[in-house]
Amino acid sequence: MPTEWSQLNQEQLRHVVRLIWLYAETPDWENRVSTAAFLYFARLEVAKRLPEGWLCREQTSGKTFLFAPDLLPACVQSVGFVCQVEQMTDRIEIDGLDAVDFELQELPFGKYLELEGFYQSYLLSRNNDCLQGMARILYRVPEDDDAEELKDEILMGVFLWYGAVKQLLSREFPNFLKPASTAAGSITRESLIASMRAQMRLLTKGDVTKEQYVRNEVDTWTALAELDASAKEADEIEKKYGK
Repeated sequence: MPTEWSQLNQEQLRHVVRLIWLYAETPDWENRVSTAAFLYFARLEVAKRLPEGWLCREQTSGKTFLFAPDLLPACVQSVGFVCQVEQMTDRIEIDGLDAVDFELQELPFGKYLELEGFYQSYLLSRNNDCLQGMARILYRVPEDDDAEELKDEILMGVFLWYGAVKQLLSREFPNFLKPASTAAGSITRESLIASMRAQMRLLTKGDVTKEQYVRNEVDTWTALAELDASAKEADEIEKKYGK
């Protein structure tokens, strides 16, 4: 039984992401996902529900047994990590596509800004075209590639991947990137555009001739480290001298 995201192989990761996609919109999605994940990892099938428990079948041996209801909570809790999506440590691999590194350390800053734009737009609109745009960046799909759209569970994987990375980046650069929950509900398309423009002004020191260099040649972590340092300096000045 895996007990954390890093222990999942690609087949298991795909299955868990598919479960999250299937149940994400249900009120008790965490219970559904963790229960289904436990049955999957244990290679069990529920043959029938009985008053005294579940009649289960082992996929490997074909043997059946009665699963007592009072045992289920502890078993499901053992795979509860599947609902802690912010701790995800790997992404689904797609044959024929060379994905960027999971933590986006080598991603050009301009691509990060595009990702953030697509991500926030998806939160506002729930339009899967936004996730398609993210997927093309994260999996480095060539611009002239007219391949069919990616499956829904892959798009869910993209959403979870980027969400987990945002949590990681907020821990690495806490002065500039505040936790997503504190800013939720205040983001609009206009504020997002204004924020991106402000970031570019900081990084280029107002020199517009350097914008293309920053977008295409400076990696995401280097850019965020500079922005974080600037935010920390601004905070210290405000604390010392006031607004």
